[in-house]
Amino acid sequence: MIGTEAGEQNAIYRSVDRVVSVLENICAILAGIILLFMMVIVSLDAIFRYLFHAPIAFQYTLTEDYLMVAVVSLALSWGFRTGGFIRITGITNMLPGWMQAFVFRLGLVLGFLYVFALAWTSGGAFQKVWTTGEVRIGVIDWPVYLSWIWVPLGCGLLAIRVLLTAFAPAAEICADPHAESEI
Repeated sequence: MIGTEAGEQNAIYRSVDRVVSVLENICAILAGIILLFMMVIVSLDAIFRYLFHAPIAFQYTLTEDYLMVAVVSLALSWGFRTGGFIRITGITNMLPGWMQAFVFRLGLVLGFLYVFALAWTSGGAFQKVWTTGEVRIGVIDWPVYLSWIWVPLGCGLLAIRVLLTAFAPAAEICADPHAESEI
């Protein structure tokens, strides 16, 4: 009976992991496309500025306040899933395997609480600028909500990934994809 429950939990974990992975991949691809666009517009601005003395006036605001926020926020969860984090294991490597898993899971749950708080708080800020219609006045009056929307989306997806990892099957919880690079 216990084996059946573990198998069902594994199946549920795998199903949720597949859905979250697809969302992470979509966000990472979108972040990559935005990054390419950002590189093109910054390069064009430099070319126009120095060759034709006609800079793209809105480029700096668009890049700094909107595109960079989207690139960083949307790629957070994908980066975590693919091992883009630092794991300090000097002390935990001295612990027995079950204790290592416990400490890692505890750290993930605490990390989830922090990232969820970031997502929740930034979601509130997004909702505020959305409902008030706040704009950043400049060459173009940019709606501020277009800058804020990426933070709760990216942090929310990261919170889901961190929580999902905290409840991963025991065989995966202490798997370290970069074990050979540890000191």
